[in-house]
Amino acid sequence: MPAFLSCPLAVRIRRPRHGVLPLALAASLAGCSDAAPPAAPPAQSLASAPVAPAPSLASAPATPLAAASEAALVDEIAATLQACSYDGAPVRIGADRIGPPPSGDCRDMVARIMQFTGLPQNFDVMEAPVPNAAAVIVLDEQKMPRRVIAFNNDFMNVVSRATGGNAWAPVSIMAHEIGHHLSGHTITPGGSQPPTELEADKFSGFVLYKMGATLGDAQKAMATLVADGPDGATHPGRRKRLTAIEEGWQQACVQQGAGECHGALAIAMRVASVDDAPAQARPAPSIDARPAREPVAAADAPAQPVAVAPASPPTAVDTKSGVDVVPAPGSTPSKFGQFVYDEFGLLDPEGRAEAERRMFGFARDSGIEVVTLLVRDLHGMGAQDYAYAMMRQLRVGKLDVGNGAVVVVAPEQRQSAIAIGPGLLIEVGNLQALNLTSLESFIEDAWPVCTKYGNCKGWTENFFLTSDRIARSGQHWEWTVRYPSLAEMKAVHDREFAERMESGASYDPDQSLTWRKIARFNGTVVDLTPDPQDRTHFVNEKHAEMVGPAVRVRSDDGIDAMLYVHPHAQGLMPAGRLVEGARYGFVIREHSLGNDTPQLDLLSYDALDGT
Repeated sequence: MPAFLSCPLAVRIRRPRHGVLPLALAASLAGCSDAAPPAAPPAQSLASAPVAPAPSLASAPATPLAAASEAALVDEIAATLQACSYDGAPVRIGADRIGPPPSGDCRDMVARIMQFTGLPQNFDVMEAPVPNAAAVIVLDEQKMPRRVIAFNNDFMNVVSRATGGNAWAPVSIMAHEIGHHLSGHTITPGGSQPPTELEADKFSGFVLYKMGATLGDAQKAMATLVADGPDGATHPGRRKRLTAIEEGWQQACVQQGAGECHGALAIAMRVASVDDAPAQARPAPSIDARPAREPVAAADAPAQPVAVAPASPPTAVDTKSGVDVVPAPGSTPSKFGQFVYDEFGLLDPEGRAEAERRMFGFARDSGIEVVTLLVRDLHGMGAQDYAYAMMRQLRVGKLDVGNGAVVVVAPEQRQSAIAIGPGLLIEVGNLQALNLTSLESFIEDAWPVCTKYGNCKGWTENFFLTSDRIARSGQHWEWTVRYPSLAEMKAVHDREFAERMESGASYDPDQSLTWRKIARFNGTVVDLTPDPQDRTHFVNEKHAEMVGPAVRVRSDDGIDAMLYVHPHAQGLMPAGRLVEGARYGFVIREHSLGNDTPQLDLLSYDALDGT
């Protein structure tokens, strides 16, 4: 068995040594049980101390809190935690049960999976007594949330025994968790949602095909470990999840030009159906086989701030012909695996590979994700609608903070468009005219050259100017959820205001701890169409023109606020459109806290209470 498929059992579970404390188990490998989590205790106040930028988990110096204060904070936060096992059974994690990063073999397995994703890693790997593995949000010393995959140190052996010795089963589980983090799913404490579970399942199937797994191997853990049954409030039934894995496996097969991916070959590659008994133990498959599409080496790229080797950007093409296959919109979304798709195969290979490296670097260093599509078919839509449909389909940007964009050029239809995520809208808005003009120029001036010579040659660099501008435009902003509640953010703002009044200092947004920062809070939609003439709840009509319509909400701690909603935001959300009277977990960026009704830009939301 390859080294990265085995983990030693001797690592003792203990309190973290890297200043990392558990904050919320927001998504799991399977959906959570339908049982409601316990009520959260009051959050620790952020108003009493400045919030400093947090170091990475891997590079942070070992400066743990005093034992007493650390234990108290762990106990307070852990009281609200609920992990979710692969079959949806609830699991509580005790205060002292989150451990240090595991051995190199386990990290190597994660690093190996990441090499087949085409994306940079945005999480660390730690140890905890979860049944298998779980996507986790943890709080570091600066009270900043960090993404972690936590798993049991006996994880590999337990899954292997349960699946009759199938060596791909633990890989598929880990790939599922990775899909949650890369998509930005893991943000809601105490539960998950069936749509996001299916997205992670599809991602797992997609990656396992690229690693060399058969369809049956990709489905083995799900078919064996998860009981069949109806959909739950937080997790889908097994058959839907098996279908999602199959969709991802088939999508990767088609994209890599493997020929028959949906018919007899796919059926033959099922080792066992969902009704079969667990397969007998057989030799472990080799995952060291070369993928159909080799990753591009990135030896000269700066190391990313995690404890494992960085993933590499993908090469320019997926198939022998040099023509990409773009997934059709409308099916279960799944995280994209490359930054450039060319359905004509006419972009210069070297220029395209360099663009892939640049976009990979932006995603790694600032979190901004920009995917560029040169397409033959808009699937009956206008270019703008197609761009937003593909932003959802490919889950471009992290779902929680909306920091993605999709650039579409359809030269045969003489159309182009840009889809901008809610988090990037204001930063990119003033460049829209320039960006669209650049795309139109490519269709008018460059495309005739591309088709005449069968290669866009030097025009390839011009083709990516728009994508480069968009990626640069948001890299100076912070994309971390800094505040756990609206009350915490407002308390810091009010404290800063009082200090300025006392000292006579002028306001400097660059020194503010709340200016354009991101918070997450739970609340209820009060009014989907607030009256701009209502002076008790201010609506900034100018800001609404720039961002989108206002919606009045009331946070769980009693603060009425005005959210400004990107026109396409609701179509991107797994929870569907906002419903008046329903309760959600909102992720917002501050616009103004200086009046009675806080003004906030909505980035994303999750349905709560079975909404």
